[in-house]
Amino acid sequence: MNALPPDAVDADSPRPFCQQHPRAPAGWRCQTCQAALCPDCAVGRRAQTVELVACGLCGGGAQPILTHRRREPLARRLTRAWRYVFTASGLQVVTAVSLVLAALGFLLDTTAPFLKVLPLALYGSMFWATFFMLVRRSSLGDTELETPEFTDFFNDAIIPGIRGLTAFAAVWMPAIVYTAFLRPGHTGWYGLGFILTGDNVPPELLRDPVLWGLLLLGVVWQPQALLVTAAGMPPTAIYNVPAVLRMVRALGRDYLLTAGALVLLGVLHLAAHGIAHGLRMLDLVFISRVLAEAVTLVVPFTAAHVLGLLLFVRGDSLGYGVARDYWVPILGDTGPRLVAPPMREDAPLPALPAGVEAFTEVKDAARQAMSDGLSALASAVEARDVPQAMALYTTLRGQPAVRVPPAHHLFVGQAAAVEGNFPLAVAALESAADAAPDEATAPRALVLLARVLGERMRETERAEEVYRYVQHRYPDSSAARFARERAPPSSD
Repeated sequence: MNALPPDAVDADSPRPFCQQHPRAPAGWRCQTCQAALCPDCAVGRRAQTVELVACGLCGGGAQPILTHRRREPLARRLTRAWRYVFTASGLQVVTAVSLVLAALGFLLDTTAPFLKVLPLALYGSMFWATFFMLVRRSSLGDTELETPEFTDFFNDAIIPGIRGLTAFAAVWMPAIVYTAFLRPGHTGWYGLGFILTGDNVPPELLRDPVLWGLLLLGVVWQPQALLVTAAGMPPTAIYNVPAVLRMVRALGRDYLLTAGALVLLGVLHLAAHGIAHGLRMLDLVFISRVLAEAVTLVVPFTAAHVLGLLLFVRGDSLGYGVARDYWVPILGDTGPRLVAPPMREDAPLPALPAGVEAFTEVKDAARQAMSDGLSALASAVEARDVPQAMALYTTLRGQPAVRVPPAHHLFVGQAAAVEGNFPLAVAALESAADAAPDEATAPRALVLLARVLGERMRETERAEEVYRYVQHRYPDSSAARFARERAPPSSD
């Protein structure tokens, strides 16, 4: 089992509750007093492009409590899977793909026999490229469909077509070979064609227990073959029976649930083909073809979403993606209900009200402790002692009067990004840019901040906002040139 990240709760463990409100689920933990905080006890604060959370009890920094995605069971997610295709984006993609497939189908029917290979290959490539694209997008948590863009036709269409055909043929080849060559009374490829089209199915074939066993094996094996293909594993992995069994065992009940959902979708797909046959019989010129293709795409696209959901929830069991990405805030998108005004780390202290005398003496012990902490941080940075620097920096962050040098903010931000502590990286990099916006460290810190937000935390919009800020604030810098490659300037 993978080790739990800091401030994480296992999916099978009870949900944590707030220290102040025992009946309210907690979503953050204070890094200073270690209190579990609910949305009423956490305080949100925006610092330029970054959303920070503070403890409402002691004022220290708070980090979200994480849990594994499987806390929400796959079974519950599957109950919403049927809506996937019937959204605005889903219907748009189905229409676009149906038009292309209908055109290719028309070419297939009207082209000379020796030229049918090309439209057939294009048909299969378009279908499988869209199928695997939907699996991958769903594995990232996307609920909207996107039309595939064949910028590199060979890699975006031909290769997925070959991989899809391989994944499909590998599973059903044992049943096909047995039917054509090994069963009693077999008739070879010639008879197989009539069996597959349903024109001549021997009655004894329907009572053959070996064939039914091979078909059942295909039903259980097919989801894994498609998962292996969608995850980018080599096609030979489909035939690695011990590895396949280990994957099935790792996924456990969720794999059987997915296989059952695909079997149900397979039955619906047969019914969809019946409807599509009736639509073609209407002979409404090209419209009949488009409608028929659309009807037969609904089930495969839903099946792609089902496989993507399995990877989204349990993909780390297969080594798919980055293990840390499967840990998400336990309260989801819920944020603190209390929001403080935006603050800068180097903002001046507010003036005291009239009639109130300020203390002119500062406690020597506190001042010396701050000075010692900064000296220790400087020594750790100079020695490139990452664990010590991160520990000291976390302590000093809780003391507003401490002024950490921008270079030290940047060092800790870079180190935290490498170590996978992305919340600390974001806070340190934002501070590096905010503390000295005119120094050379600022644009470097902002570019790294945008990369952490976009590439590691999947917060694309916030990353683009940072990139555009870099282009506006530092237009002639190398950081701005890098930012322009990642996000185009705004039209404003």
